[in-house]
Amino acid sequence: KQWYHRRVREEIQANINEIELLLRQSKQQVVQALLQGELVKQKELLKTVSRPEKKQIVKSVSKTKRISNYSWDENLKYVKIYVRDIKKAEETIEEENIEANFEERSFSVILRNVGVQGINYSLSIGNLNKDISPETCKVVTTKTGVNVLLSKVKTSMWTNLKLQKEEKKDDIPKMDKDADPSAGLMNLMKHMYATGDDEMKRTIAKSMYEAQNKQATGEASKLPDMGDMGTGFDNL
Repeated sequence: KQWYHRRVREEIQANINEIELLLRQSKQQVVQALLQGELVKQKELLKTVSRPEKKQIVKSVSKTKRISNYSWDENLKYVKIYVRDIKKAEETIEEENIEANFEERSFSVILRNVGVQGINYSLSIGNLNKDISPETCKVVTTKTGVNVLLSKVKTSMWTNLKLQKEEKKDDIPKMDKDADPSAGLMNLMKHMYATGDDEMKRTIAKSMYEAQNKQATGEASKLPDMGDMGTGFDNL
């Protein structure tokens, strides 16, 4: 929400600046009157989205405990982080005691005064597998903790919560200079298919499917056996 309000304020301020520039350049009274009226409207609008008065966060004297025990799940649109067993069912976490910051590839959450002992907790995860939409992410309290809902920018399955290290060059099949070039290319394609995401698999399977059709009509030379990729296009 804070990110959204900041963007709206910036857009309105940009409108005000441009109108004031046009007013200085305009020589027609009718045009000046119209611009002046619009300027008043934009300034009034800016007041409605002015920075909200921040609620005072009640801080406890206890040290902050870092949350390292969590689980996660996903669907095509969202990733959900589950934090459990940090409070009892009858205990509540007030909204003003939840501090969350979401970025494109990371997020952090601080929970203050949790439970009768007033314990502070923090959860910070960076290097996310793919981009998230900060303005639509949120933290929801549960009976024993919180759930962090991350909104994906693109509809896809991540498989891993964090971005994995790039493949080592040794993991990529090497092209044998003395071998059949088409066979070496097929081995590389198979490797990319086996290690790629759904979009990569779909692209490769479609390419192989079209190549087979050309081969059947005599438009292309015979291709090596494609293995599982031969039927992959129908299943993706």
